[in-house]
Amino acid sequence: MKQWVEVQDQSAIAVVRRAARRLAAQHDWPKHRTDELAIVATEATTNILRYAEKGRALINAPAEGKGDKIVMIFTDRGPGISDMDHMFQDGMSSGDSAGLGLGAIRRLSDEFDIFSGSEVGTTIVCSFAKDSPLCAPHGVEAVGLRVCHPNEEECGDDYLLRQTPKATDILVCDGLGHGPEAAAASLEVTEAVTATRSFNSEPGAVMREVTEKLIGKRGAVAALVHIAQPQMVLRYAALGNIATLRVRNGEVKRLPVRDGRIGARATRGYEETFDLEPGDLMILHSDGLKTLRDSYLPQGLLWKSPLLIAGFLLDRAFRGRDDASIVVIRIARDAD
Repeated sequence: MKQWVEVQDQSAIAVVRRAARRLAAQHDWPKHRTDELAIVATEATTNILRYAEKGRALINAPAEGKGDKIVMIFTDRGPGISDMDHMFQDGMSSGDSAGLGLGAIRRLSDEFDIFSGSEVGTTIVCSFAKDSPLCAPHGVEAVGLRVCHPNEEECGDDYLLRQTPKATDILVCDGLGHGPEAAAASLEVTEAVTATRSFNSEPGAVMREVTEKLIGKRGAVAALVHIAQPQMVLRYAALGNIATLRVRNGEVKRLPVRDGRIGARATRGYEETFDLEPGDLMILHSDGLKTLRDSYLPQGLLWKSPLLIAGFLLDRAFRGRDDASIVVIRIARDAD
């Protein structure tokens, strides 16, 4: 499922629950895990209606997990949770649900995070592993999310995320327009990138090779990031309007881009190399999200997990008239 589900009435509970079960079935999840997904979907959606009256839900199987991981995002703009400890007690839920509360949602999830307050509403993120929990390589935590244009079923945005103990490599691309033709354009880019010999070390060389190969195609804009580990040196190349931000000690730096698109002339794009520091955040997103100014980065958000940051921003900054994608990367605070 690559679309936000609008949670506005009781019918949304069944819609979100069925979406969770359907996605698990597509990837042959065991019954007990599928049932747990359904419980969380039911509880969290019911809580949106009870405490905020409306909100959104997103259930997604990230491509890099190959179906072994499912994430859920639940977000609203209600009054927030004033007594978090109380809400984590079992039984604190709606009479229309199983009555398990946030405590059970947290226990059933392999990863759980929540961001709540009177000015920001509530965002809950959960991730689930099909079998044993998925472990990210030490030092870098990275997650990606994407959603379709509200009237489309195919997403014209895409991302690649590859992690090994020695490197993290990321591509974010946005096929021109939206719908099936944009999705096909993004697929051309992702296939061309994965076919290059330099994908794991040279973003500029990759951009040059891909732009040469796809001259005359519909085209896309894209950004490539390579993080060498344990050195924590980032190399970057970008062409077109994929926004890339580095957040360090609360200060946001926007990396420049080179105007243009894949499908026009060959180029290495704009390139930059710099050292990363423990605690640094990198955020890459397409123009399906609004420019991330301070109003979209409330106090406390940037200390949360990358999945929560990605889910919150994918909701709050979503333009609603295009596909949207975001990747959030955090360098571990104890990285040496």
